[in-house]
Amino acid sequence: MFLKRNFDRDRRRRKRQLFNTSVRVFTESGPIEALGINISDVGMSLFTIANLPVNSRIQLELLLPQSTERVRIGGTIRHRALYLYGIEFLVSRDQIPDRGLTRTLASM
Repeated sequence: MFLKRNFDRDRRRRKRQLFNTSVRVFTESGPIEALGINISDVGMSLFTIANLPVNSRIQLELLLPQSTERVRIGGTIRHRALYLYGIEFLVSRDQIPDRGLTRTLASM
């Protein structure tokens, strides 16, 4: 049996950029290494071999595209599919103190 799948358009609210980078995830139980898959101005997806519950709050430390410094951003896990996680950032663009980071996220 074949399932019909509609690949016409991406229904996401924000455009995403492929983003293959090392990400450190800080949880209540300690730091975890992860791999960033893609990123937008409101969140990102990542891969990690860990059991992180949906709706838990975390901190992410990563090197953003076109940046030379690692930044730490708060997030909430909104989706999980085995070891793939969808993270929503807890800060808006206006709340990020580093304006270079704001421009980087806004340009995506």
